[in-house]
Amino acid sequence: MKTLKFLFSLTVVIFSMPIMSAEVSWDTLKTLEYDLKTKKSVIKPALKSVLGKEVTMKGFMMPLDFESKELVEFLFMPYVPSCMHVPPPSANQLVLVKLKKGNKIKPSFYPIEITGKLSVEVSAELASSYKFEGTKVKELKDYTPPAVTHPATAPGSQP
Repeated sequence: MKTLKFLFSLTVVIFSMPIMSAEVSWDTLKTLEYDLKTKKSVIKPALKSVLGKEVTMKGFMMPLDFESKELVEFLFMPYVPSCMHVPPPSANQLVLVKLKKGNKIKPSFYPIEITGKLSVEVSAELASSYKFEGTKVKELKDYTPPAVTHPATAPGSQP
């Protein structure tokens, strides 16, 4: 009987724990390529394994509406947005984030962490390759961004 109570208690504890989401690196996003002949995205296995699943990413936001006090939509990138004289990241390093209803964040140049579902959705208008449906977003205090070479010469960059 004690064993049965223990197993029941263990089951309750396991199922009441929050589900952890996998962290996706910017290197994984870089693997997305575009085939000019077929005009289709080429999705590698590592990237395919995280699409449509609950994942977490760390990076920086670029507001699409600079006058808004709270954002529900923004661009997400691996490094701090820079001035207009520096090229933006390549399309496979830009993510269009749309937060689910009830989620908002104040514009910030500090690093953030987003949780939600990632999908490949090429947007010529925004020059991004990904869409992210965010369920959680928070500002980070301790985060070191990945080393980035010049966007135009970074591995995986697209012309």
